[in-house]
Amino acid sequence: MSKLHAFGDSFTYGSDLSDCGNKPSLYTWTSLLSNHLEKEYVCYAKAGSSNQTIVRKVFDNIHNIKDDDTVVVNWTWIDRWDFFNLQKSNWETVRPDSVDSIFYKNYYKYFQSELWDKFETLKAINLISNTLENYNIKLIMTCIDKLVFDTTWHCPKYIENLQDSVKDKIIWFDGLGFYDWAKYKQYKISDKWHPLEEAHKKAFEYINEITK
Repeated sequence: MSKLHAFGDSFTYGSDLSDCGNKPSLYTWTSLLSNHLEKEYVCYAKAGSSNQTIVRKVFDNIHNIKDDDTVVVNWTWIDRWDFFNLQKSNWETVRPDSVDSIFYKNYYKYFQSELWDKFETLKAINLISNTLENYNIKLIMTCIDKLVFDTTWHCPKYIENLQDSVKDKIIWFDGLGFYDWAKYKQYKISDKWHPLEEAHKKAFEYINEITK
């Protein structure tokens, strides 16, 4: 049986959905799509992930992906950033709300910028897109954060060229990321910013119509 492999953050994991706990929800739009396509569902998503985390997850598991499988990558907010913590010997994700990290204030004060965020995310999208195309794997990509394709600010030629190389490979929900679309459609959203069951059902129907 072929599989649908889903990568992303809490939106793909299904945080705050009614069946979500120690394992990914089966009410997410990626799970619903998997059922519809009659594929085994494999979810690698983790709440709080950055786009760098998502890239590592793909390459950690690429040996499990076969040529008749489908891969869904839901890119997250671009201002999340990963670094390898030598003291802990593991990767750590810094986010605007990661107040428990001793690094986040310095990162957002001295290092973070929209230009950096765009560059790192666009490199990630290009890498995964090109890699899976080389494997002839069917790939569906969405992106939660439209800022990565903004051309008003922080868009030198190398950013513009990176945007052009993948902009037609991203599926938007009526021109919006999943969260903003769910909010626009007035679907129920948890107090932790997670669209709930109705939003995922409608998102599945939307994606299925576009990709069938």
